[in-house]
Amino acid sequence: MNSQSPKILFVCTEDWFFYSHFLPLVKAAKKIEGSRIYLATTTSGKHVEIERLGVKIIPIDFDRASMRFLSAGRVSWRLYRLFQQEKPDLIHFIALKPIVIGGLAAARIALKSAAAYHLTGQGLFTVSKEARHQKLTSVFLRLLTWYLRRPDSWLFLENPDDGEMLGRYGKVPEHRLSILGGAGVDAEHFSAQPVSQNDSPGSQAVRLAFVGRLVWSKGVDILIEAMDLLRADGLSVELDLYGEPDTDNPRSLTRTQLESWSERAEVNWHGRSEDIVEVWHRADIAVVPSRGGEGMPRAMLEAASCARPVIVTDVPGCRHFVRDGEEGIIVPPEDARALAVAIARLAKDEGLRLEMGNKARQRVLEGYTERHVVTAVADIYKKLLKK
Repeated sequence: MNSQSPKILFVCTEDWFFYSHFLPLVKAAKKIEGSRIYLATTTSGKHVEIERLGVKIIPIDFDRASMRFLSAGRVSWRLYRLFQQEKPDLIHFIALKPIVIGGLAAARIALKSAAAYHLTGQGLFTVSKEARHQKLTSVFLRLLTWYLRRPDSWLFLENPDDGEMLGRYGKVPEHRLSILGGAGVDAEHFSAQPVSQNDSPGSQAVRLAFVGRLVWSKGVDILIEAMDLLRADGLSVELDLYGEPDTDNPRSLTRTQLESWSERAEVNWHGRSEDIVEVWHRADIAVVPSRGGEGMPRAMLEAASCARPVIVTDVPGCRHFVRDGEEGIIVPPEDARALAVAIARLAKDEGLRLEMGNKARQRVLEGYTERHVVTAVADIYKKLLKK
């Protein structure tokens, strides 16, 4: 490897995903003296901003909506040719699809590159009850454990449950594994926010907020059921939904469904927000009703950094940040009644909301900031590049 000017190549399905979650990795790569940084990704609008950070974009159409073997084979071939041409010193694969397809491409040519495999959650397939999805999950995770046999490989996880799950499919080298505090939150930008006054004339409602992709696995439909129960009980709460449907996701919510929910007086769908700090300035409570499959939800960490209490489900990632009764409340997934009870508890107790919100921010500061992630990843890059 060229230790004077190492080439670091990130492989990620889409530029917007990299831009919204993984810019701390660029900062980590820049801590390597003389590093040249590349990103192979599908370009959909955020590549210009990424390039301004000194990252060279290499367009690759990942066809994220498909996991058909023919489509996966085409992507793997493109990556195979790319790796041959660029000969990177370190490849950092982000999320399950790039790990599986990119790892196969790297294995075909026995690259001398070091490899970092960054599992950002178990994905839709692990929460789906369809047999074909479960079989694919088994294949994918067995492949990942096979890749990890290489002595110059490293595994990044975002919660310990994912490591335990992966161990059921093969050996996980604990001496080459790091658990990160999610993607890292800029705690100065996502600062503690004073609670704003409700801007709905004549309304004293407590305001809830959900931020994220509007897909089935996020559990928004369960949150709407909980809102129905709260309305039936006569509790005054309002819900703001921020995000867009994901047309590449086979279980995306539809715009028709979202518009129908937004016709209710207590539910407002705002679409994508470019100012998440303002979202949490306006909201009293963050709700993350996930069905699972995530690593460490970024929206949860951003809300906590802004000193908002968080109601989450008892799934990997969520339960490793929120301690029930401390930073927020943990409820069973897909349980609208339990979710409604948790919302009602916080909605009726402003003092408890403030106490949990302050604890949530403190927890972020203790291990989930951008600085924590950058330092941890940069140290691993240095180890891998010395081999």
